[in-house]
Amino acid sequence: MATLQVALILAVFVAGVALMMSKKMPAILALPVMGVAIAAIAGVPFMSSDPEVQSITGFVISTGAGKLASTITVTIFGAIFAKVIQKEGISDAIIRKAAELAGDKPVVISVALTAAIALIFTAMSGAGPVIMVSQIAIPLLLSAGVAPVVAASLILFGLNIGLLFNVSQYQLYVDTIGMSMDVIKSTSLVMGVICAVVTLVYIVVNTRKLSGAAWAASAATNASKDVSGLALCMPIVPIVLVFFLKWNAETALIVTIIITALISKPKQAVQVLSSSVVEGIKDVAGVIGLMMGIGILLNGFAAQQTSALMQPIIKMILPSNPIVYVVLFTILSPLALYRGPLNMYGMGSGLANIFATAGILSPAAVGMALRSTSVVQCVSDPTNTQNVIVADYANVDVNDILKSTLPYTMIMALGILIYTAAALF
Repeated sequence: MATLQVALILAVFVAGVALMMSKKMPAILALPVMGVAIAAIAGVPFMSSDPEVQSITGFVISTGAGKLASTITVTIFGAIFAKVIQKEGISDAIIRKAAELAGDKPVVISVALTAAIALIFTAMSGAGPVIMVSQIAIPLLLSAGVAPVVAASLILFGLNIGLLFNVSQYQLYVDTIGMSMDVIKSTSLVMGVICAVVTLVYIVVNTRKLSGAAWAASAATNASKDVSGLALCMPIVPIVLVFFLKWNAETALIVTIIITALISKPKQAVQVLSSSVVEGIKDVAGVIGLMMGIGILLNGFAAQQTSALMQPIIKMILPSNPIVYVVLFTILSPLALYRGPLNMYGMGSGLANIFATAGILSPAAVGMALRSTSVVQCVSDPTNTQNVIVADYANVDVNDILKSTLPYTMIMALGILIYTAAALF
C-alpha cells in the first residue's frame, strides 16, 4: 500500500511540474491542487473534529494558506516601497545618472547600468519596475553598441544581484525551511560578490570588442530628473537597517517608506503614500496568491502521513558528502527552470521542506542549495515575467537569453555551493 501511495504522489508531482512547464495550468492554481492531492493520497483525513489531528481542510488548506503570512507581509511592504521609489523618480534618476557618469564606452556603461539596476532592485521587485528599467536602460545599452541579447541579459543580471540584498525576499526561506535570518544575511553578501564577479566576466566577454555611440551619455544627461542625492541613496537604507542595525525587515521598510516620501515631495507625501499602498498591494496580488498556494503545498508535504511516506526516499537521495552536494546541485540547477522541482516558487518549496525535515542536511545547507538554483531561475528562466519583458524591449527571443546566460548562472550556482560546502555543510 505504501509503495502505491508513494508512486501516486510522485505521479502527481511529475504531472504538476509538467502542467506548469507546459503552461497548461499556472503555478498559482497548480500548487494548491497538488498540495491537497498529495495529502489525500497520503491518507490525510479530509476533516476532523479533533484539533490535534491534521486534516486537509484544517492543516493543509486553512493553516497552509496562512503559513507564509510573514513572507506575505514583508512582500507587501516591499511592493509599497517600490512604488514610492518609482513615483518619486528615484529609480529613473539612478539609471540615467549611471549612464551619464559612464560615458559611451560599452564595457563601462554596461557595468554602470548593471550596478544601477542592482541598486534599484535592492528595493524593488515585480513586473512594473522591470518594465520601467527596461524602457530606459535597454535603449542606452543599445546606443552604446551592446548586442540586444546582451542588453536584455544585463537587466536580468542586475536584477538578480539586487534581489540578493532585497530584504523582502528573505522571509520565504525562514518560513519554508526554518533557515536562520543571520545565515541568510551573511550568505547574501557572499552570493552578491560571486554573482557580481561572474556578471563582470559576462560583460567583459560580451562587450569588450564593441565601439560605443557618443550620444548615449548626453541622452541620459538631458533626460535626468531633479532628484536629490539623499533620495538616490534611499534604496540602500533598508539594507543598512537590516544588515547592520539588526532591524526586522518590516520595520526597516516602513521607516524607509515614510522617510523617502517626506524627503522627496513633502507636500505630496500623504498622497504618494496612500496611492503607493493601494498600487503596491495590487502589484503583488498574484504573488500573494502564489504564496498561499505554496503554503498549502508545504503543508500537504509536511502532514505526518506524507512525511512518513516520503522521508525514507529522500534520505536515500540526499547527499551527505560535501563534494557530492556541490556536484549534484550544480548539475541539477537547471531544474529550477520552467517552474521545475528546484524552483522555490514552484515545487521546490515542497521539496525543500522535506529535505530540511529529513535530517541529513541542515536547514542552512538546504536553503543555500535552493538559493543557488534561484540564481539560475532568476536570470535564465524563459517562463519568468521579467525575461519575457526584457526580451520584448530588446526585440530578441527569450530562449536566446537562456542560451546566453545559463553557462554563467550555473557557474554562479557552483560558486555558491562551494562556499556553502566549505562554510556551512
